[in-house]
Amino acid sequence: MSKKIAFALLFVVIQNVCFATMFLPLPFDKQVEEATSAVEVKLENTKVFKNASGLIMTEYSFEVLESYNFSDDDLDNQKLKLSMPGGTYDGITSMIDGAPQFNKNERSFLLLKKIDSKNYLSNFSLGKFKIQEFEGKPYYVSEVFPMDPKIGRISKEKMIELMKSKWKITLMIPKIIPHVTASTSASSPGPGTEIRPIIKSVDDLEREPAQEESITNEGVPIFFWSAIAFFVFFFSFIFFKLGKTDSKHKSE
Repeated sequence: MSKKIAFALLFVVIQNVCFATMFLPLPFDKQVEEATSAVEVKLENTKVFKNASGLIMTEYSFEVLESYNFSDDDLDNQKLKLSMPGGTYDGITSMIDGAPQFNKNERSFLLLKKIDSKNYLSNFSLGKFKIQEFEGKPYYVSEVFPMDPKIGRISKEKMIELMKSKWKITLMIPKIIPHVTASTSASSPGPGTEIRPIIKSVDDLEREPAQEESITNEGVPIFFWSAIAFFVFFFSFIFFKLGKTDSKHKSE
């Protein structure tokens, strides 16, 4: 009976670990180092779908307000699109513990990582920051650790300095080009045409050549496999002890 109880506990614990998301507090410089680009965005639309594996996913479509170390090729119809697990599809809701939350028209700062020509949130929810003002200055506030005294928030000015340092960018002013939203001719807009600036990517700045890196298990929090290994070892030890105890009782 003792073995059955221990096995049941092992199953429950591993199940909870698999569906829970644990995050390791990373210093800001480490977070930037692990990312490849960054953007300030505003959420415009969402679309829920099922992928080829049958998983419910939500596609977020963002307007890019500012970009750092980011390429125009990463935009789809001038929008940044990121897909993440979870959402409601055909009356079925899939909830992923620890997944980042976005609200329509919300402005956010995102640290991104490119893998196989596609952008993802770097370190999952750790890569999302709310934009708030403190004492009249813009700050990026962590989605995961907002109250942490060390990594809860960072001023926009300091974050830009970190990005300059880690990505070897010598200039961080995005290019601004005019964008015609309604016109019979791009070269000669009509009288009712609205012309507004679109901040493009900083793709012509001096920087060191990018280094290729091997990436596996991207987006899986750093504790995950360690936690699994710990619980498997712990309960294996309990089984071993129970086995010895049962053998001793039988021999007596």
